[in-house]
Amino acid sequence: MDLDRVRLAAQRVRRLHAERAIEGMNRYFDQADLVRREVAKKSRHIPLRELLVRAPDVLMRIAPCWVASPLSVSQLLDGSKRHFDIVVFDEASQILQEEAIPALYRAEQVVVAGDRHQLPPTTFFATAVEGEDEITDGDETDKPVAAIGGFESLLDTLEAFLPNWLLEWHYRSEDERLITFSNAHVYTGRLVTFPSARGQEAIRHILVPHDPALGGQEESASQEVEEVVRQVILHAATRPHESLGVITMGIKHMNRIQAALDRALDLRPDLSDFFAPHREERFFVKNLETVQGDERDAIILSIGYGKTANGDLPHRFGPLTQDVGYRRLNVAITRAKRRMCVISSFSHDEIDLDRSGSRGVKLLKAYLEYAASGGTRLPEAECAGEVSLNAFEADVRDALESRGVKTRPQFGASRYRIDLVAMHPERPGRPVLAIECDGASYHSCATARDRDRLRQAHLQRLGWRFHRIWSTDWFYHREQEIERAIAAYEEAVRLADLSDVDTRPPQATGGAQPMRQAQQQPAARQRGPRPHVPKYETIDQYSDRELRQIAEWVMSDGLLRTDEELIREIFEMLPFERLGSRIRERLKRVVEVVRRHQRTGKWR
Repeated sequence: MDLDRVRLAAQRVRRLHAERAIEGMNRYFDQADLVRREVAKKSRHIPLRELLVRAPDVLMRIAPCWVASPLSVSQLLDGSKRHFDIVVFDEASQILQEEAIPALYRAEQVVVAGDRHQLPPTTFFATAVEGEDEITDGDETDKPVAAIGGFESLLDTLEAFLPNWLLEWHYRSEDERLITFSNAHVYTGRLVTFPSARGQEAIRHILVPHDPALGGQEESASQEVEEVVRQVILHAATRPHESLGVITMGIKHMNRIQAALDRALDLRPDLSDFFAPHREERFFVKNLETVQGDERDAIILSIGYGKTANGDLPHRFGPLTQDVGYRRLNVAITRAKRRMCVISSFSHDEIDLDRSGSRGVKLLKAYLEYAASGGTRLPEAECAGEVSLNAFEADVRDALESRGVKTRPQFGASRYRIDLVAMHPERPGRPVLAIECDGASYHSCATARDRDRLRQAHLQRLGWRFHRIWSTDWFYHREQEIERAIAAYEEAVRLADLSDVDTRPPQATGGAQPMRQAQQQPAARQRGPRPHVPKYETIDQYSDRELRQIAEWVMSDGLLRTDEELIREIFEMLPFERLGSRIRERLKRVVEVVRRHQRTGKWR
């Protein structure tokens, strides 16, 4: 029923939009005619800014939602009026207040979405264009731009006096280990993450050896470049169905990887499809400053910085050493949906925090250690204490284990834990079935949509087989519920044995599919019997009642039409050859009467 509500709500929005567009085209006929002429043109269109001045009412009703960058708003929209009810800023932590003001002037309300732990507005791009790639510890050019009243971005400015909410559920990572580090070190455990059903490796660290014979490795380690190219080629050959991106710390290292990869691909024309630019999530090589907003199935994070010829690590980590450096690393390590590969020429043990104590360097040291452990070495705050089962959940566990089902209670790393996870009988560490009871975690959810549908749907998207046990059924029909759980477990084991663990997890039933259905245009209603249309010689011979019957029959299919479209459809049922002014005026009055009757139920 909830999914039906979502589908019907989408249809209602589409219908309401169409009704308003039709009403606008009827009321402002000259504007509608101008827009139609512009749509029909092949070239030499009126500039959009001028078209919006000449046909504002029709254009805004046809296209009520616009997407534009902050800097293009002044070019597209005249500043003499407020065109929109609401303006929404995404990635607001990267937007300066002066860039946002033009959009704020053109709307009645504002909503900003952003993350203060991700990239702030900087002058890095201007510096990079001038060729000053790497930023030393003493360089001030990468510090946040001085902004209004001490606030560094639009997000900070508006957060100071507007109500704000934290969006806690994390959806991107298909494996919880990909976000657990940031959740613990950056977000203080506030994010709600979901355990993965895959028992595969999600995070790994490749440590390339240091070659003293190679000089000039401080900014870009050559062996690391070669390893990145090797991993990219391997991914394209073995996992072409998964998208891939490479993130580097510096621009120089990024350029070296791109050049080396181009040379390697000249020898592998068979991989051209994977690197084709038309792919929906195409391959990229980007530095830290340009990757915010991107996501890929797999990410290769190449640190790049290397050692001197005598094996010393200079501890010059570019933008990571700045006050906001930890934000850049946080962006980089949260781009992966399925797996992360970290490549470096030094280990976490070689970073001396006495030589560089910035938060970004501390975070890099901790993340290299986390990646080296495969994402199993969780922060102490996450590992401290196990969540205990209540009596109902403990009874379910004991009953299943007495039947030979191995279970792990309170499975997960964040606040959200799966009550019980049944493990594969022959493949240690492989979870196969999520079992949820309506215990404390169920009742802690604020809404029925969360506890009864969304959590289950998201777990299914992550590849889980799901089984729920209701406490009332357990107490009254305990043996039957045990048999149901055993049957669900055996089916989950069978499917796990059949499935290829490298394929993408199945989509949740009722997740994305209803939204695709909501995009379909509703079918027209079936019209009744076609009315008899007398063949008179003039329009004056037709009575109002006869013309109303024709108009009502045309409109009975429920489809939306402009007045002009209705007039033409009614005219096609009449025996006349030409739609003259007298016929048009008469049919126009008939359409107005029928529309008024539909709104009010009255003919006068």
